[in-house]
Amino acid sequence: MQTATVSESESGKFLEILGKVFPFLLSSDWGMFIVRKSAHFMEYFILGILLCMEFSTYLYGFLNRISIPVLTGLFIAFVDETIQLFVPGRSGEVRDMWIDFAGVALGTLIVLAIVNNKRGRKRY
Repeated sequence: MQTATVSESESGKFLEILGKVFPFLLSSDWGMFIVRKSAHFMEYFILGILLCMEFSTYLYGFLNRISIPVLTGLFIAFVDETIQLFVPGRSGEVRDMWIDFAGVALGTLIVLAIVNNKRGRKRY
């Protein structure tokens, strides 16, 4: 919901911090792009983890456990990008929805892998 200038300012501060550890980010125009898209991915990666943990408590069947959190995350990404169409200086991008979708999917898959691994162990 932030305007483009506010959002870019915050990303710029984070880019300065990361630039101390990864100087190549400051040497090109790609640095800001990488930081902003990585933020998209991480936000939705965490969302995927949270959604999967929430839904996995009462959903049965592997297909339901993966599809419900991932499709919910995709819907949230769609709404988020649609809202950005009405914020000055911002735009909704399909590329961002794909990045968001990948984050949700990976977060969901990791949680399911951990949960299924714990269930499959035999205790002696």
